[in-house]
Amino acid sequence: MNKKWIAAALAVCLAVSFTACKKSNDGYDVTEIGPEKTSAPSTAQPQPSAEPTATPKPQAGFVVGPVKDIDIVASLSDYSAPSQTQLSLEEREQLAFFTQNGKTGVIDLKGNIVIPAEKDVHWCPVCGITNEGETEIYNAKGEVIGSGGHGAFEMPMYYDKTSGGLYVADTGTLIPWDSTMVNTLEPMIVTVTTTTSTTTEDANWKGYSLKDESNPVLLSEGEGYRLFKPDGTALNDQVYEEIQRASTGTFAVKQNGLWGYVNQETGEEMVPCQYLEALPFNGDRAAVKAESGWGYISLTGRQKTSMEFLGAASAADESTAWVRTAEGWGVVNLSDYPVKAN
Repeated sequence: MNKKWIAAALAVCLAVSFTACKKSNDGYDVTEIGPEKTSAPSTAQPQPSAEPTATPKPQAGFVVGPVKDIDIVASLSDYSAPSQTQLSLEEREQLAFFTQNGKTGVIDLKGNIVIPAEKDVHWCPVCGITNEGETEIYNAKGEVIGSGGHGAFEMPMYYDKTSGGLYVADTGTLIPWDSTMVNTLEPMIVTVTTTTSTTTEDANWKGYSLKDESNPVLLSEGEGYRLFKPDGTALNDQVYEEIQRASTGTFAVKQNGLWGYVNQETGEEMVPCQYLEALPFNGDRAAVKAESGWGYISLTGRQKTSMEFLGAASAADESTAWVRTAEGWGVVNLSDYPVKAN
């Protein structure tokens, strides 16, 4: 065969191959190998994108979603800042715990899964976001930044109705609060109990002693909780069924089966105990559950949205939150759900 014909044929083949390769890169989907990104599960199959979301196109009334195959547990803004990990409130309010197939992960307000549920994480007051064995501690980006294993981080406190004293439980011994080195800048949530002298042979004795090991006592249960100032004096004279942590200058408290809020500094009632459930305030918004459903109120107790959601998490920036409807969990702008006229 003539060498010129062979050369011409090779040139044509190379040109066709080059054109085909260029077509593949420009006109067809190409899978790129790189850092793993996941998103909230969806029945749809979205095309790869730089910013995966819970659904390719949110439904009307939603910023993200809704989706039915995950459950939002709580906004991370509901938790106090961890003592040994840097997780600011601005970072925490953008994140929420979610469950899927019995395990817990972390998702953000854009619908991006930050930590997959298979990691089965939880909140630790010392570590922040950590896995079951606390072998991994995560930052707000879902990156492992260390391991746990810190041991005990707090000692329970009791108010004894018998003596009227405030005590710290240290390995079973109730030590008078004013003789300990407990240092706190916020009011304390204290368990109410009644102590009764007993002996170590008593079958009901659970290892508690008052002041020293020579005075074993029984502790009553189910008597509620009280609030005490950092100096050890009572914040008010109320006994509550439950108390949530301080947030935005308030405590969420439960009395007679209903929730309300009291002022962190004065102990005065801010919002009457009238809700079936209540979450901590984040700024000027708190999620509460009324007979008609979940909604959001202000620090003055004023209703700021309709009370129609089947579930709700604490809002970020007083404006955006995860809520649950019949269609599932999604992110909404609260301003899109104004208070309904009577």
